[in-house]
Amino acid sequence: MVNRIRSLGAKKFSYVGRLTLINSVLNSLYSYWSNIFIFPKSIIRRIEAICRNYLWDGSAEFHRVPLVGWDTVTLPKIEGGLGIKKAEVWNVVIVAKLVDWIYSKADRLWISWINQVYIKQHDCHSYSPPADASWTWKSICKVKELMKDAYTDGQWQPDLKGYTVRSGYDWLRLHQIKPWWYNTVWNSWNVPKHAFITWLIMHNRMTTREKLYRFGYCNTDACCICENATETQPHLFFECDYIKVVVSLIQDWCSACISLSGARAGGYGNGGAKLKQQVYAIILNACIYHIWAQRNSARINGILMVPSLVVQKIIEVVRQRIKFKCNAKVSRREEV
Repeated sequence: MVNRIRSLGAKKFSYVGRLTLINSVLNSLYSYWSNIFIFPKSIIRRIEAICRNYLWDGSAEFHRVPLVGWDTVTLPKIEGGLGIKKAEVWNVVIVAKLVDWIYSKADRLWISWINQVYIKQHDCHSYSPPADASWTWKSICKVKELMKDAYTDGQWQPDLKGYTVRSGYDWLRLHQIKPWWYNTVWNSWNVPKHAFITWLIMHNRMTTREKLYRFGYCNTDACCICENATETQPHLFFECDYIKVVVSLIQDWCSACISLSGARAGGYGNGGAKLKQQVYAIILNACIYHIWAQRNSARINGILMVPSLVVQKIIEVVRQRIKFKCNAKVSRREEV
């Protein structure tokens, strides 16, 4: 996993690029070995540390404090997370396929051998391994104990079609309620890197000057843009005078009230014409991303674009995104 991070030159990827690499490449590496045996706890911790460090810092080693806790990151997007699989639970539910074969008495040579050597005439549901059993068989039996409540008469109850790794993962993991901002942030029309920044805002995890000053990383808590107030997240989105001008120009362009409070209340993506809600979500996410980009430019380089140029960039992004996503014909009402 560490070699893949280094060889791909992936340090320059954005947050969303790193997230994609974790889900598509890094997770597949340990998923292969998860089919064979239960990982030791130290290996699980190391795997999660590599993924966590890479997501937040672009390297396999710890250099900065994560912005969001790993328990939140490993939740599905619909429950407020990023959809990264929790390594320990994923390892268990993949090995649980072997347990399901034992329960269903699958026609496999390995199952016949297990029944002949270990289980014999015992009831599979209440079976306990002997003290001299192999470490692998004891590990499988531990998984059986974790999953046994989901079986009745040898049948997997959460899914009548039978056991799958996905249904096992959903059954074993912790669940959270769907956040009200889910449709606004993870709208499929949004630019992914815009959506990620908005997701951080919804968790109140942006590294504003107020936070940096509180922890001793900055000698002032004044707003990087206006320098007239404390740079808190509510001030930056959208109470700063500079931001108010940007938002006002955007509202004049799209004839809609774009605000963070509206997103927090589920004001976008949850009602009205579907296309209109998707467009409003694109505009909101683009506004947030470019406001944060201008804040970083002012803090790092001392350069700040005039509001009209920022608005032009936002409008161009929105138009390109709509053109890319809107393949089907739209009604005259939606077009207006």
